[in-house]
Amino acid sequence: MQIREIECFQAIMTAGTMTRAAQMLGISQPAVSNTISTLEHRLGFQLFLRKSGRLQPTPEAMIFYDDAQRLLEAVVRANEAATRLRQGETGHLTISAFPGVSIKFLPDLISKFLATRENVKVRLLSRSSHILIEQLPSQMFDIAVAEKPSQFVGVDAEQFTYRCHCIMAPDHPLAKQELLTPRDLDGVPFAALFRDHMTTYQIARAFSDAKAHWNVVLEAQYFASLIEFAQSGNAVALVDPINSQGLDGGLVSIPFKPSIQYQIGVLTPQDKPVSKVAAAFLELMRTELSKNAMSF
Repeated sequence: MQIREIECFQAIMTAGTMTRAAQMLGISQPAVSNTISTLEHRLGFQLFLRKSGRLQPTPEAMIFYDDAQRLLEAVVRANEAATRLRQGETGHLTISAFPGVSIKFLPDLISKFLATRENVKVRLLSRSSHILIEQLPSQMFDIAVAEKPSQFVGVDAEQFTYRCHCIMAPDHPLAKQELLTPRDLDGVPFAALFRDHMTTYQIARAFSDAKAHWNVVLEAQYFASLIEFAQSGNAVALVDPINSQGLDGGLVSIPFKPSIQYQIGVLTPQDKPVSKVAAAFLELMRTELSKNAMSF
């Protein structure tokens, strides 16, 4: 059976005549008649009897009508599902990301994304960047966000670079400065990430070149810890605009020179096709990540 045959059958059952059924479907009456004849041949029984200028459904047609209705409803649902899939409005999305973006940035972005996609389900995995590297061969994600994207193989990586700024409590003695340098922060209590982090090496070199004392009183694994510590007023810290988004609690942010750069990468598996849902989320994420990124 063809879907068009079932549509013609339904139209006649609804309209009562070939002429009205043809008008409903936007085709000629002979086309409707021929289609019904073909359907009756396929089914092996008669569907309609002519009576007083109208078509009267046979008992077999009445029984068949219920199944035909369910079939057409299933086709409509399938078409709607295909449309949602095509437009990235349904499906599943697995995102693996380091904690700095999975705490605030990504939940906010996912909330915005799902606002118009009630049929999309998202799984957000929080993993440190070095764990992401170890898990890459399994490709158990659609999108990953990690630091040091140049270290990743087997994926397509799009890099975003940010300039770190100096944060401190509003009542800090340096809070009124328009620009800070290592000389301004000579001996000032400082919170920094562990020594193997990309920003730590740059900051240490900047202080060394300026012959200023880098007074690190706290080393931590995540920017969120630096932000909370700076909020207490006990130290200053250098953070990027992505990790600090929505977590500053009213902290003062001041430009720092020389430029301390921080890179993150958006990764997709090379051997795994990107779904429509993932492509739609990638487009939204690129827009948000580009807002504060450096231009080269």
